[in-house]
Amino acid sequence: MKLSSFSDIVDKKLIPFKSLIYESDKYLAHIDGIKDKETLQEHVDLVLHYAKQIIDQQNIDIIIDNLIEAVSENVEIAEDIKLMFVASIAYHDLGKINPNFQIDKMKNISFPRKKLLIGSQHSVLSAFVFLFFFVEQISKKQSLGKQEKEELLGICYLFSFPIVKHHASSIDKELTLTKEVCEDLFTFLKEYNIRLPKQVAINFPELKSGLINKIQNKNTFPLFALLKLSYSLLTACDYYATNEYMADMVVDDFGILTSDLKEKIISNFKSEKDYNKDLFANFESYLERPFSELQEQSKANLNLLRQKLNAEVIFILRKNPDNPWYYIEAPTGAGKTNLSLACISELLQTDKSLNKVFYVFPFTTLITQTFQGIKDTIGLTNNEMIQLHSKAGFHEQEETQDGKYGNEKRIYLDNLFVNYPFCVTSHVRFFDVLKGNKKETNYLLHRLANSIVVIDELQTYNPNHWDKILFFIENFAKPFNMRFIIMSATLPKIDALSETAKGKFINLTPNKKQYFSNPNFAGRIEFDFSLLDISKPTKENKEDFLLDLSSFLLNKAENFYNKNGYSKVLIEFITKNTASHFFRLLNENEHFSNYQLYILSGDILESRRKKVIKELKEQKYHKMILVSTQVVEAGVDIDMDLGFKDRSLLDSDEQLAGRVNRNASKKGCKVFLFDCDRTSTIYGKDKRYKKQQSDKTVYNGFKDILLNKEFDILYNKVFEDAKKKDWTDAMKLDNYLDNFKRFDFNSIHNNFKLIEDHGSESVFIPIEIEIPEGYSIEELLKMKIITNENKLSGEKLFDRYISIIENDDLDFNQKQIDLKKLTGLMNQFTISVYPMVKDKLSGNFDEERGKYGYLYLSHFENCYKIEEGFNFEKVENAIIL
Repeated sequence: MKLSSFSDIVDKKLIPFKSLIYESDKYLAHIDGIKDKETLQEHVDLVLHYAKQIIDQQNIDIIIDNLIEAVSENVEIAEDIKLMFVASIAYHDLGKINPNFQIDKMKNISFPRKKLLIGSQHSVLSAFVFLFFFVEQISKKQSLGKQEKEELLGICYLFSFPIVKHHASSIDKELTLTKEVCEDLFTFLKEYNIRLPKQVAINFPELKSGLINKIQNKNTFPLFALLKLSYSLLTACDYYATNEYMADMVVDDFGILTSDLKEKIISNFKSEKDYNKDLFANFESYLERPFSELQEQSKANLNLLRQKLNAEVIFILRKNPDNPWYYIEAPTGAGKTNLSLACISELLQTDKSLNKVFYVFPFTTLITQTFQGIKDTIGLTNNEMIQLHSKAGFHEQEETQDGKYGNEKRIYLDNLFVNYPFCVTSHVRFFDVLKGNKKETNYLLHRLANSIVVIDELQTYNPNHWDKILFFIENFAKPFNMRFIIMSATLPKIDALSETAKGKFINLTPNKKQYFSNPNFAGRIEFDFSLLDISKPTKENKEDFLLDLSSFLLNKAENFYNKNGYSKVLIEFITKNTASHFFRLLNENEHFSNYQLYILSGDILESRRKKVIKELKEQKYHKMILVSTQVVEAGVDIDMDLGFKDRSLLDSDEQLAGRVNRNASKKGCKVFLFDCDRTSTIYGKDKRYKKQQSDKTVYNGFKDILLNKEFDILYNKVFEDAKKKDWTDAMKLDNYLDNFKRFDFNSIHNNFKLIEDHGSESVFIPIEIEIPEGYSIEELLKMKIITNENKLSGEKLFDRYISIIENDDLDFNQKQIDLKKLTGLMNQFTISVYPMVKDKLSGNFDEERGKYGYLYLSHFENCYKIEEGFNFEKVENAIIL
């Protein structure tokens, strides 16, 4: 369905503000900017100017039309819906005619004050006028029947949500348009020449539920997406327009992939790395090479397998270039990032409409690693690519060809709206954009139009949410022209959870068994299950169990060292308490005195974590042991020789194995599974764990599943349960989808959280650390946060953080820039703790400094060491990661 374009509606169909109200130039929108006053007409024009630019540059008109067509196939109704969509942006500030707003906010004394229930608010009045402007228009339509008019009235009511909430921190379904407020505001309809009977306006609040019910018979997702898109464009364009008036900052580059940049990416992918150059030079040869010639374990064959896998992925993608969804299931060491870049390169070649790329990962460690890897492979700069996650500092741009650096405030704006063609972000941040109702998150929704999205390590999240993840991936893909590439070494084929999506995801690795079973991948490590013959320890004999385990570990580590001249061992526990206790046992045991010992857990600060990983990667010592919790399973780029793991989820066990002999370059590498702590402590509610315990096939066959990489056996069992209807289970998709029928934005967001915070809080530990990578001592000296020993002082950093917050002389944007610059540094000193840990630390916090968003651990010497984290030996219950 081809509807009128956004620009045509603005120019030809929309009644302009100056025609709506008498003497419109009297009304002001802003003051104290680059000129004394900005009229409401000027602001509306500027907002629409930005909306046209964004929609035209990013080809969003067709996205709007796709969503509207899914709501109604009636062309007349569809045109009316699009008119309302445009008007929700154009008319968002109609309420600034409120004389109280003009007097109190604009210092405009041209109007007499009026006693109103809304005081000087303008957003509620804007929604009220918008609503009844269209109520009048719809009621006059002779060509529509009663039911069609009621549906349009309901949609009109929904479009008032973004208007009334455009200055709020989030959008929801409450308009605060009570009967009393409607009666109070009725006189304003005359100002806009809206001729409706007073009783229609006053009684409307009583009709709204009925109107929403009329829409419930429709597929409500397209309307939900349309409202979010309206909210995204409205708030973004309002911000751009206001910023232009206040800061004289014109924005005309919104960070999309231009033709030149696409060519650069495609060319660089094929030429920057020798292995990719070789791939395309010998493409047919790699594609046709038989697996039978690649069975012998060798580095050469491993590289040939990687090239063959790349060729197969590209070949299958070329046969299915228009599909919205793809799977890549590849073994550890196969080079998933390069495989995904190959797909991106191919898609950009075949589909000219694609203009942005998002990489989505579960952990910040994976984000930072991949960010640099992508830059190296396809030659992007900081001006074309950004990291977006909670720990990212202020993203600095690089010097441009004319020798200039970007203006800080402009860079802040680009960072806020992610005006970069390539974005690497977290699962949490990405899915918040799709389903969230927060304004700042929703700024980015329009950026997803015409994009490629690569999602890695989906299995890291609770299966309770896999069906909801699929729901959003399935329903956003086609209308928003998005391409999803989902990849992992242990990949749940989530399309099986939906009858409408099942079988429609293209598997780019149909020969996965040939790769997973090949000795060059399968022979990387050998699983050893002998320790599982030892019973899980009781509380009374746990100490003896851990001592015996340490002796067994030492024996295996020494044997490996004697054969190879080096030995790097990784051991993972389920709980932080056991990991910390085992770490102390090793430190106290003289037999480990010639081993460099490390621990990684949620207690270890970022600066220490990076140092540990760097020393492990560089093999700084010949003998090294890393004790860890599950933070090491994915996203930590280390290559160990031996692994030990407290058995938990099957795919979790496999992820740990992926940290051992990653490049398949060593012999005799093993992973030993043992049974120490109760798995239910952390995984008790996980459907994979429940199925492992209750299903005989999985319970008795777990060894074969691990050895043969048949994780689909487990996942399919989980899918069977997930598809069973159960109205008592709020986590079920059917129950979740009821929120869409009510347009309950809060519940849509809050009932689908990839990570539950469980009341966790951020603790700031004011120690002194080495200067982190990426920061110059000169830069930190200017901030006055360096000690006499040239260390970064957490105490001085926190003092600077407070001084910025309390500096009222800084304008809003500059304050946000200065705080964002500190974010990366602040995260070097910050960890999250649960309420139980907070209680154990009570008495060690500085209450005064605790008013600034962190628990400030002033007496950290009593309980914390940078090398080992908290010492909670006396805590009886294990502290969960």
